[in-house]
Amino acid sequence: MTAVLHNILSSVVPILLFLVGGYAFGKVLPKGIINKTVGSITPVVWVILFVIGLESGEAFSSLAAGLSILKHASVYAFTISLVVFAIILPFNRKPGVEDGEPSSWTALWYPIKECLIAFSLVLLGAFFYRLHWHETNLGDVLFNISYWLYILLFLIGLDLAQVAISRSWLAPRVLLIPLLVMVGSMIAGVLISFTTGEELAVALALSTGFGWFSLSGALAGQYLGDAYGSVALLNDLMRELIGLTVVFLLGRNYANSSIGVCGATAMDTTLPFVRKACNYAYVPTAIISGLILTVAAPFFMLFFLSFASI
Repeated sequence: MTAVLHNILSSVVPILLFLVGGYAFGKVLPKGIINKTVGSITPVVWVILFVIGLESGEAFSSLAAGLSILKHASVYAFTISLVVFAIILPFNRKPGVEDGEPSSWTALWYPIKECLIAFSLVLLGAFFYRLHWHETNLGDVLFNISYWLYILLFLIGLDLAQVAISRSWLAPRVLLIPLLVMVGSMIAGVLISFTTGEELAVALALSTGFGWFSLSGALAGQYLGDAYGSVALLNDLMRELIGLTVVFLLGRNYANSSIGVCGATAMDTTLPFVRKACNYAYVPTAIISGLILTVAAPFFMLFFLSFASI
């Protein structure tokens, strides 16, 4: 038990330090500098996705292996999305007055495009695996995913420091949504473990990335190997796509459930669409839910990963 606790702390402490450090700097640095710095979040995510693909190159060495990973990830993505949507279902409110800004397929294209870019970068990394760039001394430094993950967490902390949260945003009905997402995700993990024979700790770890694909893919890859890193990444990418579809089709009548399915992305990638498809009144719920799940994801994953025996 002591060894497990040590492993959790040794992994969580650096993550917490970079996240809190970024938040602290975000409170004291000029907004101009912060805005320019936070703008590098997307390129850093792109690098992480490329590195994940690079590290997963062996796992995608054959069509059969790639299809197996895709099937594995699909089981997680659809099961988690279904359970989360269902568990939040009783807590949906009747739709309010529309704000005159209806949803459209054009609005859906931007986040879908982002997901397609993410898939492409992973595939590009898998292709460059064959060049063995990462096996040089310089490659060991440039393509070390831990370094890039810490940079991303610092930037996320900077960004979170800019969110002005009012007391009304912390109402119990708002805080209930991320809590139910956590519970639903873990229930889904238990179901997946029971039906597929997956080790429970692994199933719970892969179920609690909450849609943060760059984080979950990196952590799962470090602890479980490249194949599981690819499963975690594709799982959360698919969860984001499922979330976008659910918001677009069901957001008006089932706003809270739709926001829950979006997971951590509800505060960034899918937020504009939540604003249009659900109603402006649900923006605080989306931001707070996404914020809480973003902060919680590394701790949940690391906790369960510390018990995995793979």
